[in-house]
Amino acid sequence: MANPIYKLSMSLVLLLLAHSLAHATNYSMGCVEKYSDAGFPKSADVSLTCDATDGFSTWFNLFGTHSLRFYWQNTLVWPRDYIEDSFPGGGDSIEIDWSSADLNVFSGHGSCQNPPTATDPDFIVTAKPGASNNFVDIGASLRLGEFPGSGVFGANGNLNTFMINASCPMDLVSLTNQWWNVFAGLHLAMGHSGDATHDNLDSASKLPTVGMYLGPAPFIGSSSYRSAWMAAGLIDVQSGVCAVITATGRTEGEAVARRDFETPTNRIPDAMPPTWIAWRWVCK
Repeated sequence: MANPIYKLSMSLVLLLLAHSLAHATNYSMGCVEKYSDAGFPKSADVSLTCDATDGFSTWFNLFGTHSLRFYWQNTLVWPRDYIEDSFPGGGDSIEIDWSSADLNVFSGHGSCQNPPTATDPDFIVTAKPGASNNFVDIGASLRLGEFPGSGVFGANGNLNTFMINASCPMDLVSLTNQWWNVFAGLHLAMGHSGDATHDNLDSASKLPTVGMYLGPAPFIGSSSYRSAWMAAGLIDVQSGVCAVITATGRTEGEAVARRDFETPTNRIPDAMPPTWIAWRWVCK
């Protein structure tokens, strides 16, 4: 006769496995700590940005079976990974939008103005040795989420969500000017607003906490991106910094629904063109 405790244990294992398989998504990451290896001053190096992505992945996968498609680090994080191929220096064969990843996480430097204005660009800073365009202008260079039938820049993109752990990549004062064109099918983006004296700090806790909320725990499920980012985005930031999440949709209701309710595995189907943008923020 089978041991009833063993039968109960196996049933629990099968239930957890079924839960995990039902909550899987594809993701990719890029992090830079050793900017000096790319020719930046030694003072540009940071200590915890790759620890942050490592921790995000650990927590994100704790109960799920998410698939990490690629993970670029330090001098393997190039500007062309984040530049649309229709612009100089881009390349769809390696662009973050080209892979089968639904979510991309970037952890490294951004660039802050003091203070930013409505026309100032937002940046992420990559680390290709000798490259002249490591300061990637988000509004000018990124077009994410193109899909077949969109008629946008070759329509090859798959990315649904872009998460940025950096300095000032989503300043509120310039958000609609700098981010609207990035949403070429992309559903959600999240980052921080600040300035040169109110900054997002190097942290090994922020992204892992976001991953903990997003990784679907048994019987609880996954938090929405909004809930996770609003709950953890102000960990290790200076006073005056805001955690920001932005979404687009065909209607106001769709944009708001994406902003507030999408999770890594529950997404409103793709549709073009987006005609509404919705954002939310919380500040320290």
